Amino acid sequence: MPVAVAAGLLASGLLVACSEDGNKPSSAPPASFTPAVIPDIPAGASQIPTESLVEPPPKQRPADKQDLAALRLRRKAEATAAQFRKQNRPEPIRVVGATTSWQPGSSYQGYFADPDIVRDGDQWYAFATNTNQMHLPILSSSDLTTWRPITDGSGRRYDALPVVGDWVVNRNRGAGLWAPGVAKIGGGWTVAYSAQFTTVGGERNNCIGLARAGRATGPYRHLGAPLACAPESRQGVIDPDIYLDEAGTPWMTWKFSGIYKRRPAGIFSRQLNRDGTGFEEGSQTYEILTLAGGWEGNTIENPGLVRFRGVTYLFYSANAYRNADYATGYAICEGPTGPCVRPSRTPLLSTATTGHPGPGGADAFVHDSSLRLIYHAWEPGQVGQLRRMRIAGLFQRDNLTLELVDAG
Repeated sequence: MPVAVAAGLLASGLLVACSEDGNKPSSAPPASFTPAVIPDIPAGASQIPTESLVEPPPKQRPADKQDLAALRLRRKAEATAAQFRKQNRPEPIRVVGATTSWQPGSSYQGYFADPDIVRDGDQWYAFATNTNQMHLPILSSSDLTTWRPITDGSGRRYDALPVVGDWVVNRNRGAGLWAPGVAKIGGGWTVAYSAQFTTVGGERNNCIGLARAGRATGPYRHLGAPLACAPESRQGVIDPDIYLDEAGTPWMTWKFSGIYKRRPAGIFSRQLNRDGTGFEEGSQTYEILTLAGGWEGNTIENPGLVRFRGVTYLFYSANAYRNADYATGYAICEGPTGPCVRPSRTPLLSTATTGHPGPGGADAFVHDSSLRLIYHAWEPGQVGQLRRMRIAGLFQRDNLTLELVDAG
């Protein structure tokens, strides 16, 4: 962020500091897979491989609020947004479909939660939380408006991740996987996904796994042991997303669900290796955003990074996903390791600002020199039952904050 702009945001109170609180995939576990009993796991719980344990980084200290503000003002000035290619004010995009049933060959407008979007050639592909008995459902589109299920080449339905790791609970009939993040890394494609590993404190404890494929549509093959687990947290880690920075270095962001009565939920990031098969050796975990309360309720989740016109934005969902209070906020970051600051105390996408109940699970992308969000929202009158995919258009203001132009 330009120094002058950062200073202006600080002076105006717009910036709110973070809260205190060529690969060959294999279905076999790696040679270093050495399960061990972890003291934090209750007796009788499954064992988590030691290499999958991700230690939470230290909590931010109260003084960090001032430290982060000073860092923003001290850092070297970068090119201002005005020096980047002109952005277009986004035209509305309406996702349409002939059916809510998953029918290969027909346009689809049914249940599609936590969408993630990539482009490969002249096609857009959207991935989502398990639905219609598929681990990794995929829709394709050439215009972002009409979306059709991918087929297996013979016209039949197709699951891009047909087999998942043995560590995943509820592996049958496509259940148990959600909120995938997909990106092209190295000589292939990587998908990161959440799934239940065990039960901790009476709740499903989740880990994050990886799978690789030679093309965006798969089929993806899982990479054995889970990549990241957090046995101290009742719900573990979920909602991974993959981001490539300016240098092409891959990063993964995810939600840490918090530790009961000890630590709130947070958004973490860590560098992946250039093969997209695991964390970079020697890399460290960063907490780039922490639950701040207010409209965020009791949790923040579903992070996604994007760089647009020289600025790194972090989008995230918050509050209870089951109801209309669920919403989407954003922060402006120094980079994938943070620090990140909220430019507003209110959400960007909410039931009130979009007209769609509970907008969340967003993934940001750039299209036609415009910044957009693909997200889900409950269908009016069907809150808790049907989450449909929508595409919003955003506009970057001169002070680098974002305006919701159209909710989709």
